[in-house]
Amino acid sequence: MTRRLHRLLLGLVVPTLTVALTTTLAASPAQAGNAAGPASIVNRLTGPFAMNDTIGRYNIVGTDLGVMWDNGRGEVLTAFGDTQSFNGWSLLYGELFYWRSNVLLRSADRNLADGMTFTSHAGRPGHAKRLLKPNVRREVTIIPTAGVAANGKQYMTVMSVKRWDQPGIWTTNWSGLVVSNDNGENWRALNAFRPNGGGNKKFQMGAFLKVGKTIYYYGTPDGRWGGVYLARVDEKDIENLGKWDYFSYGRWVRNDPGAATPVMGAPTGELSVAWNDYLGKYISLASQDIGVTLRTADNPWGPWTSGEIVAPSADPYTGYAPYIHPWSKGSTLYFTYSISIGYQVYLMRLPLKK
Repeated sequence: MTRRLHRLLLGLVVPTLTVALTTTLAASPAQAGNAAGPASIVNRLTGPFAMNDTIGRYNIVGTDLGVMWDNGRGEVLTAFGDTQSFNGWSLLYGELFYWRSNVLLRSADRNLADGMTFTSHAGRPGHAKRLLKPNVRREVTIIPTAGVAANGKQYMTVMSVKRWDQPGIWTTNWSGLVVSNDNGENWRALNAFRPNGGGNKKFQMGAFLKVGKTIYYYGTPDGRWGGVYLARVDEKDIENLGKWDYFSYGRWVRNDPGAATPVMGAPTGELSVAWNDYLGKYISLASQDIGVTLRTADNPWGPWTSGEIVAPSADPYTGYAPYIHPWSKGSTLYFTYSISIGYQVYLMRLPLKK
């Protein structure tokens, strides 16, 4: 029985999970800083009895991540990781659930106080299709890690997972840039791969931040234990890795990822970065072994604060991958958050203070 199947079965047999998580999370204290209180659950976005009928509308029973970005056309695109559904054929292979690597849903919901409603998806009616097919002889899966709209197109970075190791540790083959010309419906790989070695090892996962025509990319090694490194590129050159600059000891170095030095400390895992109009600062949320860390900075390159824990690792238990909703405004920050027990994605709320 796979690790994913364990997570999904736990979700189906624990119907009181949401209530329990909400109760414990609301009682968790937050450290001093820009958080006015701990993060709390707004609503469950996926799976059985969620606010969205992801089983009936998209054939999604269990999934994780929820990487979000503004598509520049009045929608937020949300890419999910390993996704499961019921499929009788999978029983022939000894699996209760049919597994497909990655799917995409769209949302135009700006009222996030009660959750995030999905309005459409990539795929045929009733089924969110797999966006990128892994080569199972070389990789376990292909996982989306970040997305950005640029040049009238949609871009994602993805990682090729070679193997799952211990919790919080996995090994990638490479990370790469993929593009869609039709609002996330179809994707193709670009000649922009970063093998997991040398300087490119620092950019196996990451987060996009767009400031004007400049696209910043915050990279981490595979897993949740590395530091954070920074690259940038002009929007028009995003597909050409040779045009990327890397932040190194306070200066920018062209086409040399090995020169990149950390802008945020280890251990840091899945992260997201955005501008926050209320604080007047750039903000980051990231996974750490002790929980979700909130950091702030006056510039994209920092210096970044050491961070404060806004969702302890036990509240909610088995949570990971906090991705900031790009339409968060004012003193309330919204983000998606995956919970391994149940293998579903939640929308979270974090109150901020100056």
